[in-house]
Amino acid sequence: MKTPFRLFCAALTWVTVIGQYIIMAGSGEFGGIGAATLTYLGYFTVLTNILAGLAFTAPLLKPGNRLRRFFERPAVRAAIALYILVVMVVYWALLASIHNPTGWSAIFNVGLHLVIPVLFIIDWLVFSPKDNMSYKHLPYWTIYPVLYGVFNIARGLVTGFYPYPFLDVSKLGYGKVFVNMLGFMSIYLIGGAVFITIGWYLSQRRVERNA
Repeated sequence: MKTPFRLFCAALTWVTVIGQYIIMAGSGEFGGIGAATLTYLGYFTVLTNILAGLAFTAPLLKPGNRLRRFFERPAVRAAIALYILVVMVVYWALLASIHNPTGWSAIFNVGLHLVIPVLFIIDWLVFSPKDNMSYKHLPYWTIYPVLYGVFNIARGLVTGFYPYPFLDVSKLGYGKVFVNMLGFMSIYLIGGAVFITIGWYLSQRRVERNA
């Protein structure tokens, strides 16, 4: 059950990520292929779905593979589950009303912001190991989103492009953007603590059932 599920999810994730990229790069809206690629990879949604695709794919590789060992770590899979849950919640709560894709782009958009997040959370709940997680992992879980935010603010100052309105220094100012980033950091810390606690509970339940 686990392997066929992950094989299906990996294929769906890569088709969705690549399909949305082809549409975006082919639109000409973002300039040439290089500029379109940099813009596409500037979205937290895209990067996080790529992480999910790697996490679905890595367990299918041969045992001992470095990529497989990394993405099979309980803390890594839990962190990705947290990231992609935030992607889903933030999009539908804050961004969906101002984003109106059409055609295939709309289909891939639902994949990136709903289908793949739900499938990955199911994978984490049902199939992923949850032992050896600790609250000491929480600071490390914030590194990826914080670096993402800092990089895109810096890039926006140079290019004028901000992938998300809550990072737009030109409109909100540094103070408001800083508050927004603190808010997101709090979400990751609190959400991470919840994921770790749930992981402990589910891991203990599994031990009890197997005892």
